[in-house]
Amino acid sequence: MNKTTPCIVALACALGLAGAAHAGKLADLLGNQNLQKAGSQALQGISITDAQVAQLGAESVAKMDRENPVAPADNAYAKRLARLTQGMQREDGLALNFKVYLVKDINAFAAPDGSVRVFAGLMDAMGDAELMSVVGHEIGHVRHGHSKDHYRAAYLASAARTGATAMGGTVGSLAASDVGAIGEAALNAKFSRANETQADEYGVDFLRRHKLDPQGAVRAMQVLSEKGGASKTGFFDDHPSSPERIKHLQQYIARKK
Repeated sequence: MNKTTPCIVALACALGLAGAAHAGKLADLLGNQNLQKAGSQALQGISITDAQVAQLGAESVAKMDRENPVAPADNAYAKRLARLTQGMQREDGLALNFKVYLVKDINAFAAPDGSVRVFAGLMDAMGDAELMSVVGHEIGHVRHGHSKDHYRAAYLASAARTGATAMGGTVGSLAASDVGAIGEAALNAKFSRANETQADEYGVDFLRRHKLDPQGAVRAMQVLSEKGGASKTGFFDDHPSSPERIKHLQQYIARKK
């Protein structure tokens, strides 16, 4: 399996980035690409709490951290992200942690436990306001519960596949490979249009809250749209940009002035 480079949650005020190390276990896990449908049809009686979803998210991200090159604290990328996210470890009721993957893909994601991962390729492509709009967008998916829903659906689908009947106080007795596959499936699942609109608007509010230019969200979307034209995987797969989304962002920014 390639390095786990989740196209996530994550990110950009418009999409879910994916990395060169993007692993494709979704088909193996579900047999189709509809996580929500698969999750809703999982076995009766199987349940997973919010705390367990957060635990599963933390375990899957820990695995990704081991399989991807994480920028050390003295690295220029890590220093830039640390500067931009200073004081954001407690953001809108969420406990967040940030790291950079030294991977040249335009990608980023956030998991239900509050782990936010940004790819060096995304940082190279964007200025500070644009980059933070993407970070805010990904955090929005967590704040609104979208990421949690994807993880829950992926777990339930996996449990249905393996014939599991219940979970204990921890996330079952999942093997590391299972945790990784569920995490990848959840992070690579597409968000609904309504989810993306919520996250887009959250990204704008996030910029305003931190005294950054809200137009950064529009510029980030434009960059993602341009880059996405030549990209076949990644953030562009999960968070497709469009003129309609850019127009909505512009209208939302104008209304909030």
